[in-house]
Amino acid sequence: MTLHRRPLLVAAAAALLLAGCAQVSHVAHGDVTVRERVLVTVDRPWNQFERTRTDDIPTWTQDGITVDAVRFYVGLKDGALLAPTPTRPAGQKPLAFRSAMSPTELVDLFGALVARDGSSFTLKRVEAQLFAGQNGWHFEFESVRKADDVRLQGMGWLAVRNGELFAMTYTAPRLAFFARHLPAVQAIVQSARIKA
Repeated sequence: MTLHRRPLLVAAAAALLLAGCAQVSHVAHGDVTVRERVLVTVDRPWNQFERTRTDDIPTWTQDGITVDAVRFYVGLKDGALLAPTPTRPAGQKPLAFRSAMSPTELVDLFGALVARDGSSFTLKRVEAQLFAGQNGWHFEFESVRKADDVRLQGMGWLAVRNGELFAMTYTAPRLAFFARHLPAVQAIVQSARIKA
């Protein structure tokens, strides 16, 4: 086995282990509805994980959820948790969405989500941008995952419509994987629409 393939094989094995604790389905190309509220168009098949050990957020991947992950937060109402967890370290606040949050507070909420397990979160950029047909925000970040010290690059898109949060995030290792799937992810973002 060549040395450069070893990290990919380890990541794939970890993804298979997680799959044993999750519901996995196939997302075909074409028009796809996520959680009956957001319509997106995809140009290639994806694997979808739901109800993993940590949450029930729909997560799409090409190479395994420990490698690349596109996560959908669909129609979260005021007070809803981004990541329900049974236990939290003392003093850690629940990651709850509030409809009155400012854009800065919303981005901070996603930063806290990334860092909840001790991983780092470094915000690189925030800008106003349409998302799902709504005025929203786009942010870019970097993270070092605590579990394996992998350096991740990430992006997020979010909008609040009628007091509900709609968001997408994309993360992947900074070298090779992030750039590989970014065009497909950006196409999904551009196609996203909230169903009435």
